[in-house]
Amino acid sequence: MTISSASRRNPIARRRILRRELAVRGAVSVAELSDILGASSATIRRDLDALAREGVVERGYGGAAPRTTRQAEEALAIREHQDVDEKRAIARSTAGLIKSGETVFLNDGSTVMALARELVAADLELFVVTSAVNVAHLLVENPRFTVCLLGGFVRRSSLAVGGTFAEAMLEQFNADVAVLSSDAFSVAEGMSFTNADDALLSRKMAVRAKRCIAMMTSPKFAWNARLTGVPISEIDVLVTDALPADLQDDLAAANISVIEAPSAPAHER
Repeated sequence: MTISSASRRNPIARRRILRRELAVRGAVSVAELSDILGASSATIRRDLDALAREGVVERGYGGAAPRTTRQAEEALAIREHQDVDEKRAIARSTAGLIKSGETVFLNDGSTVMALARELVAADLELFVVTSAVNVAHLLVENPRFTVCLLGGFVRRSSLAVGGTFAEAMLEQFNADVAVLSSDAFSVAEGMSFTNADDALLSRKMAVRAKRCIAMMTSPKFAWNARLTGVPISEIDVLVTDALPADLQDDLAAANISVIEAPSAPAHER
């Protein structure tokens, strides 16, 4: 990433860049941040101390990390640590399907969060509408993104909004692409969910977008959740780490393009 001399001299601009780097990379040393921004170690330390006082980062010996997860985010944090490499591979492949200038719908979930990490570091200009508070919080770190967080009641377990306010707000938007994840997937039920708000908002996103991309880790093919959200007829592309052989013919018959994005072997990471 190229940092302008004006941004290096401006503490507000520097700190915005620091927050973005920490969000994307996780824990980062002062030396690494100094190289990225082209600023002295003393300047970086002062900026990190200021961000720590604001409560957005945690200082450690020789560096910093994003603020520790709040209690309300613990359930999501646990999911984010499951199938990490698979979600990262799916997110990377999906990010390559999104074009600069597009309007994008994103629902919530740990795979969507993995996609957000890929997008925030990408050289794209996007208008993003999302139901996920944590996804919106991450995406605003990219100044080329316009991010709209749907209004509504926030569910603690997922940091997703739902309800009539969110539904009414979503009705105002038209998108180029809806990129969605769900609790389960099958040919008979499409994308299914355990939460009614998730199912309804995801269905509306799929209907109001020109195309729909489903992101699925392979364990989600093994069952159906209680509520059908997005039927298979609304899905254009499925991105997964591994597709069961018994689904291949059915998805081809439904004109769904499948992209398999297996995670990299350990020696290539």
